[in-house]
Amino acid sequence: MTNKKRSHQAEVLIEGMAEKLNRQIVGSLVACVHCGNCTRSCHYVLTNPDDPTFAPAYKADRIRKIFKRHFDWTGRVFPWWVGAKSIFTVEELEELKDIVFGKCTNCRRCSINCPMGVDYATFNRMMRGLLVSVGIMPEGVAVVSKDQWEIGNQMGVLPEDYIDTIEWMSEEMQSELDDPTAVIPIDKMDADIVYTINPREVKYDPRTISDAGKIFHLAGENWTMPSEGWDMTNFGLFSGDDALGGAVAGRVYEKAKELRAKKIVISECGHGYRSTRCEGPNWAGMDVEIPMESSVITMLRYVREGRIKVDKTRNTKSYTFHDSCNNARSCGLFEEPRELLNLVVTDFREMYPNRSENYCCTGGGGAMSMSEYTPLRLKSAKIKADQLRETGAEVVVTSCHNCVDGLTDLIKHYKLGMEVTQLVNMESEVNKGSGFNVSIPRRSIALSSNDFK
Repeated sequence: MTNKKRSHQAEVLIEGMAEKLNRQIVGSLVACVHCGNCTRSCHYVLTNPDDPTFAPAYKADRIRKIFKRHFDWTGRVFPWWVGAKSIFTVEELEELKDIVFGKCTNCRRCSINCPMGVDYATFNRMMRGLLVSVGIMPEGVAVVSKDQWEIGNQMGVLPEDYIDTIEWMSEEMQSELDDPTAVIPIDKMDADIVYTINPREVKYDPRTISDAGKIFHLAGENWTMPSEGWDMTNFGLFSGDDALGGAVAGRVYEKAKELRAKKIVISECGHGYRSTRCEGPNWAGMDVEIPMESSVITMLRYVREGRIKVDKTRNTKSYTFHDSCNNARSCGLFEEPRELLNLVVTDFREMYPNRSENYCCTGGGGAMSMSEYTPLRLKSAKIKADQLRETGAEVVVTSCHNCVDGLTDLIKHYKLGMEVTQLVNMESEVNKGSGFNVSIPRRSIALSSNDFK
């Protein structure tokens, strides 16, 4: 690609920045005092201590210099004084791509540790979106975004494959429960709950669908799954493409409205929960009247209300919990997963630091799709590996499919010998006359339908 074409891309990028700047972003761009608090909070820095280019303030300055040169008066008058600079060359644009996609998962740990309130992840996402708008992005980001635009979900699951999987899981559920009424309804009108999922569940882990189905059925829930608009994940969050974010979220809202559902329940996915419940209405420009909640909240409510009874003594392994960055830091979902986990296991071991201070699994920000950055991602995962190892737990539980993949990768890489599961994962077998007996699978469980009476 020629420098001339790159120069045009840079001009388009700068024009796009003018449209993206708002009070939050400008405030973060001008507020940094280079105190270094963010440096000590970043897992990339902690695993690459001798390389200053991983420091959040350094990475932010690569974006800040463009802002100062073109939009801040100090950069226009005294560019040499404030480090303002335009971008034009191939190398400069590639450096930006590597910084915003390869050296940051947008985990926001630096943001919550900044005394000046600088939210680096917000304007890092802005720069991702600007680069995407001019065609500069990792190949994996381009492929996944294309699938979500054109096919309707980020893993390219075809409509017939989705329906076939739901029907297959429904048949298995009926067989396991020996109950012909135990079905997974599709497009049921006026349901109290419409259940949306991560396409990873259809493609790689369909048991989570039937597991959720068992919980809804045993709780006596009036629920359904939609035939369309079922993908609550949203690569627009990772790519910075607000148009994609709005289109994907809008499909979920419109389908739930069409079915006259009373509530949208979001399966365990950190970025899906944040995108659908917290960010999606803004991206889509919609006033969404249907309430939304994580399935963690739903499951916990069933236990609290006595709709499901659990026996924690059936789970004998040791467990720890990993906070998804998007669930925890960005949406405040800290205590509910722990309450649910403590209701169903006897040996829970807290990970330190935790909650808003927890370290990223290193699979966030769409990193699992960017194969060119895998070696760097796994190197930075040493911080999380050390966290896991120190708990001494046999199983790490999380409420995020991205985190399942990220944790699985690093556990294998660092030979930790742990298992990874989500709160919904379970295995049950029918025991006629006495309900459901516990059966802990190789991929362990936290909540067990076999404990339901």
